[in-house]
Amino acid sequence: MTTKCKSFILALAALLPFGCAWAQTDYPNRLIKIVSPTAVGSGGDTLARRLTEPLAKLLGQPVIVENKPGAQSKIGAIAVARASSDGYTLLLGGNSFVANVHMMKDVGYDPVKDFTPISLLNRNPLLLVVNAETPVRTVQEFIKYAKARPGKLNYGVGNSGSLVAAQLLRTQSGIQAVSVNYPGMAQAATDLLAGRVDFVMLDPIIAKPFVEGGKLRALGVTSKQRLESFPDIAPLAESGLPGYEWVGWVGLFGPRGLSAAAVEKINKAVVQAVAEPDVVKFMTDGGMIPATSTSEQLKAFVLEQVDLWGHWTKEAGLQPQ
Repeated sequence: MTTKCKSFILALAALLPFGCAWAQTDYPNRLIKIVSPTAVGSGGDTLARRLTEPLAKLLGQPVIVENKPGAQSKIGAIAVARASSDGYTLLLGGNSFVANVHMMKDVGYDPVKDFTPISLLNRNPLLLVVNAETPVRTVQEFIKYAKARPGKLNYGVGNSGSLVAAQLLRTQSGIQAVSVNYPGMAQAATDLLAGRVDFVMLDPIIAKPFVEGGKLRALGVTSKQRLESFPDIAPLAESGLPGYEWVGWVGLFGPRGLSAAAVEKINKAVVQAVAEPDVVKFMTDGGMIPATSTSEQLKAFVLEQVDLWGHWTKEAGLQPQ
């Protein structure tokens, strides 16, 4: 190798660290993909799609949602855990993302160690919903109706949150019913509308048009507070189940090792996007509670959720599958 070639290689090597630093501070410079680990139409998926436009404007690059449903969000979570930590593949994580630690024997990922928390997006209670043709109008009437038919009613399950919420309902009310699994809550709602299942613990944003259209009937909300979008629907805790409370959530995560600069930029954009008046209205109209956080706050929240889901799954009598 000539002296001239050696000098060129040494000069190029000296420039590489500066080139990497420039690339990090230049983030983002191409399309960003948010992986939704649920089917199209779920509450979290709908929220992510609503946020793509304001996030794209704030970040200066296109933002899209890609669905990778299946195995209670496990497939999508693993895909992001294995993705490059360059900030262009993110995960829409929620209840199942954490619950799988307690509900699966082989999770395939660690919700704390394998991901970089970015920001919380919302809190999301569920509604106890029945087909409008079911002859019940209150929670107490529903419980009486179910107890008169032990083991004959079935309910749709589209994610870990709906499963645990229904299990808590069963254990606290003493009813017997059979679960039917679906790839997402939208599919469970479709079968509820068709009369193929008897009740679903459903995302308010999915339930709302059908409740307003008279096709479904909401009996109670799983949070201890009423929702702005369903002011007449009382909490289950006020309807004969005083110890009942379940509230879900959705947050944004990157793969492990996502740079602090990328986290800061995405977090700032998320906080601004969620605070936009039309986004706030979209959430509250759909029964969601807007809620953002710092990266550190989301990390602490996930740790708390891991412990809480351990309690919930134990109380609901669920065993790892």
